[in-house]
Amino acid sequence: MTRRMWGLMGLLCCTLAQADGLQEQVREVIAPRLPARAQLVAVDIGQPAARIAACAHPRPYLVRPEQSVIGRVAVGVRCLDEVAGYLQVSVRVVGDYVVSRQRIAAGEVIKASMLELKRGPLERLPKGSVFEPSQIIGRQASRTLGRGMVITQNHVRERWLVERNARVVLQAQGAGFTISRDGKALDNGSLGSTVRVMGSDGKMLSAQVVGQNELLLRY
Repeated sequence: MTRRMWGLMGLLCCTLAQADGLQEQVREVIAPRLPARAQLVAVDIGQPAARIAACAHPRPYLVRPEQSVIGRVAVGVRCLDEVAGYLQVSVRVVGDYVVSRQRIAAGEVIKASMLELKRGPLERLPKGSVFEPSQIIGRQASRTLGRGMVITQNHVRERWLVERNARVVLQAQGAGFTISRDGKALDNGSLGSTVRVMGSDGKMLSAQVVGQNELLLRY
C-alpha cells in the first residue's frame, strides 16, 4: 500500500471519528428536551458540511429551541465564535402519547377517565401531539374526538367560564367603590380573558373573566 493511500485512509478515519463525536454532541443537546419516559432511538446528522467537519471543537445548538426535538430538527454548529453551518437532523424516538379512550363530544371538559396512554414512534405522530394527560385535563374539546384518536393541542381549548349570550354578573371596581350589575356576555371567554358584555343599560363594555359567569371591570 502506497504512502498516499495510507494518508487517505488516515484522513477518512479521522473524519469518521469527528462525525461520530459530533453526532454524540447532538444527542446530548436533544436528549434533555424529550418528553418524560421517551427513549431516543437514533439521531442521524447526515453529511456535515466541510466547515463543520473541519472544526476541531464543534458546539451544536438548537436553531429553534421552542420547537419539538422529534422528527426533523434544525441544529446549528458553532466553531470557535462563528457559526460553521447547519444540520438537518433526523430524530427517532419511542415514547408515550395520549389517545382518547372514548368518544369525546365538542365542548366536553376533558377528564382523566377519557384518556389513555399508548407507546410507539413519536416522530410519526401529528404535529402538536400531547404526551402527558395532565396537559389537557380540565380543558374543553374544541371538536368531537373519536375513540382511539391521537390528541393534539389543536383538539382542545381553555375551558369557557363565560359563554356567549349567557347572563353574567359584572363587577365594576374603582378607587373606593365596587358596583355589581347584571349583563349579557357577547363572547365566549376562559379565565383571565377579556370579553365584550352588554350592561343592563344597553352599553357595551369590555371586562375580564374572573369566575363562572363573573366579569370584572376596573376603572
